[in-house]
Amino acid sequence: MRTVAQQNETVVKPPGKCDSLRPYSRESLRDTCNICTNGTGRGTEEKINWYRCSRGEDKVSDFVSYASERPVAFCEMIPSSSSPYSIPKDDSTAFISCIYNSPDEPLDFRGELIDEVIAERNRRKYERIEVLSGVRSPFPNGQARFFERKRFFGDEQLLDSVIMLSGSDEITLLTKDL
Repeated sequence: MRTVAQQNETVVKPPGKCDSLRPYSRESLRDTCNICTNGTGRGTEEKINWYRCSRGEDKVSDFVSYASERPVAFCEMIPSSSSPYSIPKDDSTAFISCIYNSPDEPLDFRGELIDEVIAERNRRKYERIEVLSGVRSPFPNGQARFFERKRFFGDEQLLDSVIMLSGSDEITLLTKDL
């Protein structure tokens, strides 16, 4: 056993403006997997199969941001009742299962995705949106302070100490009532 170094806070990138937001398609799913896996694309076919099954149930709301025709960020939202995580399950609550910015991009394009999630929440009549976030680390879904700037509040700390390659962190469930 070795001591794991303390997690360093991630550099905050300035917000970016995308050229287009597109819903998932077979092609854009490949783009999201490349963003999520730092370009390896691992799990793309499994993701396409999952999406195909979930889309038939109309559970997934999803968007990919493009800037200069490059995929730069993506977001998935499902009902919290469909979440695989140990969170409160409720059909009136939307759960952001993934929201990631390309690590290669100097700008953060996730802010526009949050705005789109809120608009989708209105169409689907959700009462609130939830997301899991690291207190210091970028996983899952980015640091809590990003969501707090978008008026999410720390509802509940789920895990006290999660060990990652770069150190330990706490995972919190953040909520935005609408």
